[in-house]
Amino acid sequence: MRLSKRTEYGLRAVVQLARLWPRNYVQSKDLAHEEDLPNKFLESILLALRRGGFLESKVGSGGGYRLSRSPRDMLVGDIIRRLEGRLTVKEGNPPAEQSPGKVAVRLINQKLTDATDEVLDRMTLDELLDHVNRAANLQQEMYYI
Repeated sequence: MRLSKRTEYGLRAVVQLARLWPRNYVQSKDLAHEEDLPNKFLESILLALRRGGFLESKVGSGGGYRLSRSPRDMLVGDIIRRLEGRLTVKEGNPPAEQSPGKVAVRLINQKLTDATDEVLDRMTLDELLDHVNRAANLQQEMYYI
């Protein structure tokens, strides 16, 4: 299971906005530059997140995007579902007749999908940012060996 580019870019932008919460608005071109993302594609992603209630926008001087609420109040699973839909290990309708092996594989895929939902629905954007910050600090420490 892999995230689409749309979801990956959206998460990258949202993490940047979470880092800056609750400061001023950030323009999409600045987010695109910071994360090395294509600006036009990112703009469409940000609009989808705004329509989903995750971002608010402001036009004009000092305008741009920011989170619509605290990162503590946003679940990573909700953000991903807004951009990609439900993450599933394997999609498709099961055939009418199934061997025990096919049933076993389908059940395992369902368990993996459920486990993914559980993890993403328990993690807030604030917790994800905390993990990101710890990983960045660990990488910095490793350079001084």
